Amino acid sequence: MKFFQVTNILALLLLSSTGTNAFAPTKIQQASVQGFSAKTDTKLYADVKDLIQKTPNDAETRKLLSNYGEVSRQNRRNVYSASDWVYSRRPDRIVNNLMTTLNSGLVRQLSFEITFLLFSCTFIVAWNDLFVKGWSDFSGVYHERLVDFLPAIELPLQPFSLSVSALALLLTFRTNVSYARWNEARTAWGKIINDSRSIARMGCTWGKSYKNIDNDLVRRLGEAICSFSRSTMNRTLAPQEDEENYRTYLESKLTDQNYATVLRNAKHRPTAALAEITNVLVDMNLNPLHQVEAEKTVTGLCDALGACERIFTSPVPTFYPRHTARFLAFWLLALPAALYEPFGLTWNHLGEIPAYIMICGFLLGIEELATQMEEPFSILPMEKMCEGSIQTSVMEQVERSQLGIQAGYKGYENVPFPEVASTITTQELSIETPLAIVSDFQADSEPASTTMPDVVAEMNAAWTRNSKGLGP
Repeated sequence: MKFFQVTNILALLLLSSTGTNAFAPTKIQQASVQGFSAKTDTKLYADVKDLIQKTPNDAETRKLLSNYGEVSRQNRRNVYSASDWVYSRRPDRIVNNLMTTLNSGLVRQLSFEITFLLFSCTFIVAWNDLFVKGWSDFSGVYHERLVDFLPAIELPLQPFSLSVSALALLLTFRTNVSYARWNEARTAWGKIINDSRSIARMGCTWGKSYKNIDNDLVRRLGEAICSFSRSTMNRTLAPQEDEENYRTYLESKLTDQNYATVLRNAKHRPTAALAEITNVLVDMNLNPLHQVEAEKTVTGLCDALGACERIFTSPVPTFYPRHTARFLAFWLLALPAALYEPFGLTWNHLGEIPAYIMICGFLLGIEELATQMEEPFSILPMEKMCEGSIQTSVMEQVERSQLGIQAGYKGYENVPFPEVASTITTQELSIETPLAIVSDFQADSEPASTTMPDVVAEMNAAWTRNSKGLGP
């Protein structure tokens, strides 16, 4: 009986000192938690404050842009031709890549890390040889260790064999995600190229078909399309790298300097370029149905812009690459201690050093590849796509349309337009514009609808009167 009494008393004392809040009312629990938070607010804020993103200022950014890794990114913006593909398949490519390993951009970028790891491995080998195991000179004479009380820096190899699979998974996932971001960015730019060409084709061709629009309007459309891709490029590059080139582009490539001023002062330049494209399409006075089709393509440009901004502003969650980098760093720093004994057959264990450096170079290279591809826009050939793929094709279409407009209306400048009948039939509309063919989509076995042809006829009649200056 006394035993149970003593046990109960001890239990009450334990609860009163540690766990009484578990059985307390809710308000008491909340008060205790609030009091605990109040006591630790300062420390908690100090800990969380370290997680806040620290964006470098302009001077720091310019200094970082001057290092080899950032400068070399400009030389990775490759656009392949047929000759480049043939060269990439040459039979001596493997031997050539081996011979130029030390000239690799990745090796140069990793030179600091590899040098640091080289010294750490050399230190471990020298420590074990000189102070713990002893060493042999060039003539093969064995020398005793210098001191007798220092421990060897050695680790078993099994933990590294077990953990290398986890490290490989982390590196593989990081590389795959980074490549997926690069591929998505390239796909978005492919859409910008295709939609830019489509808008130029539709706007120039339809404008030429409907009325004798002047050459300045066609040129405005081409320059607005080209300025959108160039503004998108400017938005996804560092201002320290591209702002001066962008202003030079506005001064040299845009005929309308008022529009150039709008772009220069706009807070969101690609959107201003999209607005100019729409304004030009409206000024062309296209058929409403054609106007809708052209605007769908303009919206496609906006979608591609949104995809680029999403990739550019949203990195892989930062804790993932940081954890991968820490895992890799600790793994590589500890690896020389585990490789010391397996390389005992080499002279003074020195075979460990080149083998270790090769392992470090390949593993660090995989992590560096992921880092290089995570932000894809500074390695994508955006300037070549803007100038070669977009500007060349778009402005060629503009010139072709301008010549076509002049040739198509040559000698007919003073011919008046025919009077528009008060009632325009579907048959007449089929000659005037191909849009009335919508009314012919009725099945032969069903009676023709009287609603759709009337709507199309009314729309085309209103557009025809307006385009010929006859009023609504």
